[in-house]
Amino acid sequence: MSRELASFVEDFVVPLLGGGDVWIGRPMRLRDRDEWARALGPRVAPQLSYWRLRRAQLLVANPVLEEPDADELALWLGLHNLLVFDHPDRGRVWTRATTWRKLEGVTRTLLTLPQPQAAAELLARHVTIGAFVELARAEIVVPTPTGEVRTAAPEPGPRKRLRGAVAGAREQTSSWWTASHAPETDRLVPDALRASPLTCLLRPLQAPPGWSPLHCAVLLRSRAFARAVCHAWASHKDWTRQGGAVMAALLPSLGGASLPAPLPVPGGQLALPGAVVPCDPADVAAIVGALVHLHLLKVLELDTRVGLALGSRDPGILSFLALPLLLPTLAPVMGLPMSMSTDTGPTAAVARRWTEYVDHLEELVPRSVVENLLSTLVPRIVKPP
Repeated sequence: MSRELASFVEDFVVPLLGGGDVWIGRPMRLRDRDEWARALGPRVAPQLSYWRLRRAQLLVANPVLEEPDADELALWLGLHNLLVFDHPDRGRVWTRATTWRKLEGVTRTLLTLPQPQAAAELLARHVTIGAFVELARAEIVVPTPTGEVRTAAPEPGPRKRLRGAVAGAREQTSSWWTASHAPETDRLVPDALRASPLTCLLRPLQAPPGWSPLHCAVLLRSRAFARAVCHAWASHKDWTRQGGAVMAALLPSLGGASLPAPLPVPGGQLALPGAVVPCDPADVAAIVGALVHLHLLKVLELDTRVGLALGSRDPGILSFLALPLLLPTLAPVMGLPMSMSTDTGPTAAVARRWTEYVDHLEELVPRSVVENLLSTLVPRIVKPP
């Protein structure tokens, strides 16, 4: 077993997954991936298996994970290099610009991975990228006459230098993801997200160009995963934009659907239309079923305020809001989200609220949007007579 690999896993990967302080060392090379891949195994770091499982359990109760492979190792190395570019002491490194450009190319190669197919592989990618997206960094905030100045907090350890206290200075933890980054990091972040389709599905407003929810259809066929994804969408106040971003990425694969305009989000990321991905009826039905369930969750929460969302006239959002109106034609294949009996029974009150909600959507969603989906989306799920 490579001692250097064990040190990298213990100092970077384990704290990344477990929530500790990640340590950034020298830039990682393709040679490291090739050499270390042969040494991967359960004995690399005793805590690695534990934290991979714990991170996966944040999404589903009984996850299935395979042992880390060369692709997962490459992902760890690439993410480490992203933080190398962003390191506050980078300016002290004496090297030529061509060296940084070469490192950017190496990092892009590490992050460019084949599309995962199996559910376990999709989940393993999200375990790493999901933790990376949640990274936080400590900053020292110093008040000045012209405003606040932020600088990286000093690293803990025996070699920490003593420095005088600044009046009014305070330490603050902020999200690494939404902070400003080095140009190389900004260019490489989409590659990191593209490596994990499940992370994009859970955070569709951050998804890069080329992502499609069809890449995760195998997971949405599982009730446990579909439930977890729907509740993740529903936890956002802008749930209509979440659903709209998923529809925006799905529409190009339907053929004939009008392409939605990009959705601006904080941080400069865009939820752009996805790639044209081959799909079968079960895949499309799984995605549509999850999005309809999101509507049902908001009806159950009494949080179905859609007027402001409709004001944007965004085709992706309008297509998402139109989905419940398609249920009469989709029901023979997909069924209904619940019993529609409004007479008696424990679901009678919910059924009445659902019916009122659908009637409200019918008044607000333009008929042209519904007709467009009837000609493009519905035939992908229901075979014409």
